[in-house]
Amino acid sequence: MFVFLITTPDFMKIAAAPPCNNVVASLTPCLGFIKGGAAPVAECCSGARNLAGQVSGEEDRQAVCECLKGVLPRIGPYDPNRVPLIGQDCSIDISIPPIDASTDCST
Repeated sequence: MFVFLITTPDFMKIAAAPPCNNVVASLTPCLGFIKGGAAPVAECCSGARNLAGQVSGEEDRQAVCECLKGVLPRIGPYDPNRVPLIGQDCSIDISIPPIDASTDCST
């Protein structure tokens, strides 16, 4: 009688960072707020909450930061200091720094 033990390597158990297209889709409803509009709309908070659920560690946070760093300059003028306010205004535990071209996402 043979017994096979199947194990999953540790590297396969680690969830990947959210893809940039997911980050963009989640935060698209926040563009009005990021560009200086009033408080975040409900869809913005829902998307940010969804995104926060996909971020499980420092590498994920850095990937989200790098994605936003590449995407935000394409939307036209925006206030980088409003980006971290999304979590605060939506009562979500997610740490996103002010993001502009000089942001160091590794810190």
